[in-house]
Amino acid sequence: MAWILPLLFLAWPVIEIAAVITVAGWLGWPGAIAGIVLSGALGLALLQRQGLATARVAQDQMRQGEMPVGALFDGTCLALAGLLLLLPGFVTDLLALPLLLPPVRRLLGLALASRIRPMSSGPSPTPGRTTVIDGEWVVVDPENPETKDGSPKDPPRLG
Repeated sequence: MAWILPLLFLAWPVIEIAAVITVAGWLGWPGAIAGIVLSGALGLALLQRQGLATARVAQDQMRQGEMPVGALFDGTCLALAGLLLLLPGFVTDLLALPLLLPPVRRLLGLALASRIRPMSSGPSPTPGRTTVIDGEWVVVDPENPETKDGSPKDPPRLG
């Protein structure tokens, strides 16, 4: 199984070159090159626009006290799509297109969330309930360590 990643890394350029030659056969070389350049420009624009938009949405959600998990996941998917569009080739462009569609991102997020287990070790606290620990305390002045009744008190020692 470990051999798949190096094989894919070596085969990917061959697959992309074959796809460019095929598209050039349909559209001609100027059309194929224009398609590669346009998809790269689209990827760059997408990365710039969506990166800032995701940061704004995440900030707004954090100000409201919410965890921006959905916004960050959408931003990550869009950034990956932009990166794939920036890479020259048509196969990477085809892989980027589904990540641009919100329903696909939602399904991918749900599939990923179902595989992640919470890292909680104990039962979660019920919302709205807090634990109050009642106790007594005395303020001790470090320069004049006397208790309320005037008798000197030794400062607490560890050990």
